Amino acid sequence: MQLFTIHSVKNRAFTLIELLVVIGVVLLMIIGLTPFVQMTRERAHRINCANNLRQISIGLHTYAADHNDAFPATLGALYPNYVDDEKAFDCPSSKTIGTHSSPDYSYKTGLTETASPKDIIAQDANGNHKKAGKNVLKVNGSVEWASSRR
Repeated sequence: MQLFTIHSVKNRAFTLIELLVVIGVVLLMIIGLTPFVQMTRERAHRINCANNLRQISIGLHTYAADHNDAFPATLGALYPNYVDDEKAFDCPSSKTIGTHSSPDYSYKTGLTETASPKDIIAQDANGNHKKAGKNVLKVNGSVEWASSRR
């Protein structure tokens, strides 16, 4: 009486067709996920850009507190005393690298702390987020996304 039978084990390898099918499926998955990765990356850039504007807002209001409620003539005047990280002037979605002397944000001069809280004091320069919209900083310190798609 034999309790165990020994079967010969065959070494089975992938055929070329099976390998090509697997590679094809993986490529289709990558191609299918690419738009979602791009959308996620742009959303992260928008959030970083909004955070930069929040840092600039804190710097503007601190500057105004030190200068009789007047905001500076340029955003660059905030660096380094009121905004110590020059990266705050750089929008991650922009094709250029923003600096305190050439920020990626447009700035409305002549406003003071007594201006309407809903006035826009700074915003993304045109093209920072392609045609999707822009982050806007209001005098009251709020940052909002203004979509250009309606």
